[in-house]
Amino acid sequence: MDVMGEALAISRADMLRLAEEAEVSQELAGRIIDGICEVAGQFAAIADQLHPQTITPDTLQTIQRRIDQNIALLRWP
Repeated sequence: MDVMGEALAISRADMLRLAEEAEVSQELAGRIIDGICEVAGQFAAIADQLHPQTITPDTLQTIQRRIDQNIALLRWP
């Protein structure tokens, strides 16, 4: 997905600029970003709880690591 011309390293600033273009307040957009990051940070645990032993631990770890990298980009500097 491309956000504000950025595809691989989408930052919080990119998301907030997109929100501004969509006439969503910075405050609301920030709360939405933070809420999504909170849930995404628990992906591996949630997936394992909902589908135990369906996804290998290595795969869950790989996916969670990439999610965590994206979350880091969305945090305030």
